Amino acid sequence: MAGLAGRLCSAVLLAASGSPIAQAASYPTRTVEIIVSYAAGGSTDFVARTVAQRLTDKLGQPFVVLNRPGASGTIGLKAAMAAKPDGYTLYVGYTSETVVVPQISRTAAYSATDDFEPVAVTGLVPVVLIVSKNVKADNLKDFIAEVRANPGKYTYGGSVGSPPHIMGAWMNNVRELQVQHIPYRGGAQGVTDVVGGHLDMFYGGVAVAKSAIEGGNVKALAVTGDARSAALPDVPTFKEAGVPEFDLASWTVMLAPKGTPADIVDLVRKESIAAIEDPATRAALAKQGVDRSPSQDVRAFLLKERNNFGRAVRTLGIKMGE
Repeated sequence: MAGLAGRLCSAVLLAASGSPIAQAASYPTRTVEIIVSYAAGGSTDFVARTVAQRLTDKLGQPFVVLNRPGASGTIGLKAAMAAKPDGYTLYVGYTSETVVVPQISRTAAYSATDDFEPVAVTGLVPVVLIVSKNVKADNLKDFIAEVRANPGKYTYGGSVGSPPHIMGAWMNNVRELQVQHIPYRGGAQGVTDVVGGHLDMFYGGVAVAKSAIEGGNVKALAVTGDARSAALPDVPTFKEAGVPEFDLASWTVMLAPKGTPADIVDLVRKESIAAIEDPATRAALAKQGVDRSPSQDVRAFLLKERNNFGRAVRTLGIKMGE
């Protein structure tokens, strides 16, 4: 009987070792991959690497960032969505592919809220409106008047479906402007061309535009968000500058494939938020123009942002892939 009892006990322990609870308790036991849909060096990549280092330090296994750019961010997102939901693949996404592309593309059949497990809002990435020094105006109110007086003369850049593209089109709509959109692949080139006077204006990430602003090579007129960016404290928000309807934003979020064990998601969420809240990490992110989100209700956050951009793209009639 004693032998039988021992064998039964061993069997129970063996079965338990394969249970989700036991797996979560021992997680991670090997390298965890964090997929990013953009090339190294951008805001999304920087946020992912910053959080990854904290997770590596706290959880004792490497958290490594894999850059999978292309197709408006959907290559990386779909790779993460198709990954085994075991906690060894995570995703740090940006506004474009997370909530915008599914609303303007005929082929992007996915939902960030339905096809992923929410982990954390990893950062708010303010966008700053910069204009060429050839522009006469020094503030947003005067710039709007200048543009309105010269319909069709001015240009702005942004890749199709990106926040810069939609923001420029939305400003045209809410202030009855006629600024021409010029497709651009990335923010760095957009900023460079504003500096060179080849592009009149650009809605660029603070991290990308900051050096050009501080060097006096462009004029910064307004930033997105409810509060001024810590990286550009002298630049007013769009609301402060007199355009309260301009409520679009950009940000990054961490997600896990649908079905990832809840205990693992909870652990990664806890440590990711701890990383974001750490003063040293917050300072490092702030230098790159990434601000802390006041909310960590990721699902509610994504639904709100999806609705904000959905209203804009429907009003503007923006489509891609047609």
